[in-house]
Amino acid sequence: MKLRKLCPGIRLISIFLFFFLLTALEAAAFKVKVTVDNASIQATREIGGKVLARVPVNTILEAEKKQGEWYKVTWQKVTGYIHEMLVEEVSESELAQQEPIRGGKPEAELIAEIELKMKESKDLIRQNQEIEKAIGSLRPLVAKAIGLTDQKRQKELTTEIFLWIGLGYIAQGDDFSALKEFRNMFEVNHAYAKQTTRNIIDPKVMTLIQQAENEFLGLVTEYLLEIVTEPKEAMIKIDGKNIGPSPEIYRTTTPKVVIEIVKEGYKPIKEEFFITHSPAKKEYVLERAGINVEIKSNPSGVKVYLDGVDTGSMTDCVLPVVPFGVHKITLRKESYAEWEEGIEIKEGMESASVRAILTPNKYKFLNKWGGPQSPFFKELSGITVDKENNIYILNSSGSKVRKLTSEGKVLTNWGNLGAEFKSLKSPAGIAIDSQGNVYVTDAKNHCVVKYDKTGKFNKKWGVFGVGKLSLNIPLGIAVDSKDDIYVVDSGNSRIVKYSNIGLVKKIWGAQGTADGSFVFPAAIAVNRKDEVLVLDRVRIQKFSSEGEFISSWGKAGIGDGEFAKPMGIYIDSNNYVYVADSSNNRIQKFDDKGKFIAKWGSTGTGDGQMMFPCGVAVDSRGYVYVVERDNNRLQLFGVVPSSES
Repeated sequence: MKLRKLCPGIRLISIFLFFFLLTALEAAAFKVKVTVDNASIQATREIGGKVLARVPVNTILEAEKKQGEWYKVTWQKVTGYIHEMLVEEVSESELAQQEPIRGGKPEAELIAEIELKMKESKDLIRQNQEIEKAIGSLRPLVAKAIGLTDQKRQKELTTEIFLWIGLGYIAQGDDFSALKEFRNMFEVNHAYAKQTTRNIIDPKVMTLIQQAENEFLGLVTEYLLEIVTEPKEAMIKIDGKNIGPSPEIYRTTTPKVVIEIVKEGYKPIKEEFFITHSPAKKEYVLERAGINVEIKSNPSGVKVYLDGVDTGSMTDCVLPVVPFGVHKITLRKESYAEWEEGIEIKEGMESASVRAILTPNKYKFLNKWGGPQSPFFKELSGITVDKENNIYILNSSGSKVRKLTSEGKVLTNWGNLGAEFKSLKSPAGIAIDSQGNVYVTDAKNHCVVKYDKTGKFNKKWGVFGVGKLSLNIPLGIAVDSKDDIYVVDSGNSRIVKYSNIGLVKKIWGAQGTADGSFVFPAAIAVNRKDEVLVLDRVRIQKFSSEGEFISSWGKAGIGDGEFAKPMGIYIDSNNYVYVADSSNNRIQKFDDKGKFIAKWGSTGTGDGQMMFPCGVAVDSRGYVYVVERDNNRLQLFGVVPSSES
């Protein structure tokens, strides 16, 4: 009959019997083999207990599950306990290969053998040599000593063996194992252990022996460990278990614990700690794992990446606990070029900060002044802006140098209504120094004309020719931080550097395509490092203020970073470079190393389109002004809002 068809009472009994049999099987006897001669079966589970029987080496005994360090065994109708040191568990296959039982040695011979082995191991431990070997030699002597018939000698030898095994562990730096051996020593014979250790003077050894005795006597049943960290509120784990934030008091029955300390921003700690007294206190001064890094940007609201991983933060923000070492900070925002910079976080630094100014890479048309039929502008040729964001425009008719507000309103009180500029035949380039003085190149008069900040004529220099004091179709002009003047002497394929009163300070360049040579150079600009960028037919070359070549980029073409008869160049306050790519009817933008960032414009007369843009300038707000020779107009561009990108 199947179990499920039995009545409930019988089914319950059947289940009980099933589990009873299962339990009985688990507790079923197995076999152990005696490993020493004259091994003792005792009435109780303690060293030195009453001996019920002596068993020869290699005897196979029926045993039950081990209780602590003792097996319960039966031999020749005697049931008692045998220490684990005296036996080993054996399998059925091992039983099949069992050798016959041999006779044992006389007790005196066994004692002499134990004492000799002990002396050899003691000498090694005293000399701090081959400690592992010494412990390994002492360990099996415990079993041999336990097997002695002379109980007094049995306990004395066993006590000494445990003592010296403990001393061996101390020599190895394993205090916890030493403590266990010293406790075994006291459990074998408390009085003899006290007598044997009374002359030990080593403070560390005596501390461990005293601790072992206190445990044996029950004076210490648990240990109190106070854990303190600086700073506080570090999470503590002991033996893999969370016990809370520091400071914390932990109770344990074992003096050996594994402590883990974790706190954000600090290096984790994991160590094995041995408690030698109770209560005990362990203090940790946590070591910083990194520092907070403040990230600010203009504009703000920019995603922050650390080493290529999105931090989830947006500027302005603080990145918590950036690890020590070299890292890469990347900022990304729609309509702006990606910003990237390396940062090194050094130990000892309290904090760090990063300041970033993002540059737009998408621009939209905002406004325009003039047009193809404009009577106001005619054949525009150059543009610049001053510190107040006023706009200066060059054209070939009327007032050849016009000054406008940033809103496009003409300032009629500047330059005596244009009278100061009537001598100019073909203004080509314009620049402003730190005092507000205005410098204009005249391509047809082959000279540079200086005006004060009111537009009044001040000085003129240069004559047609190839000599040091001569110029031939001067076009672009720029001013550095020292108010030195740089002029593109286009017809002579060179750059001439002047003081602000027209004294020649440096000349470099020649016609050609090699580094430092030019093919119809047209425009020039100086960055915040006083590096000079010269624009010719198909490339930009960078020089030091003394004309030493640094680098170049660009080639002929219509792709990104390629040019077709570019005529205008400008560097903004963040060293970004803007080029009026004239025959391609567009503006291109680069970083100071020549990396392409943005472009805009196409051929035409519509808003945002261009017809031979010949000049570009950027004000302090980031607005971009473009003058077009063939459309007779000025256009204004600004950043595309993120919602439109």
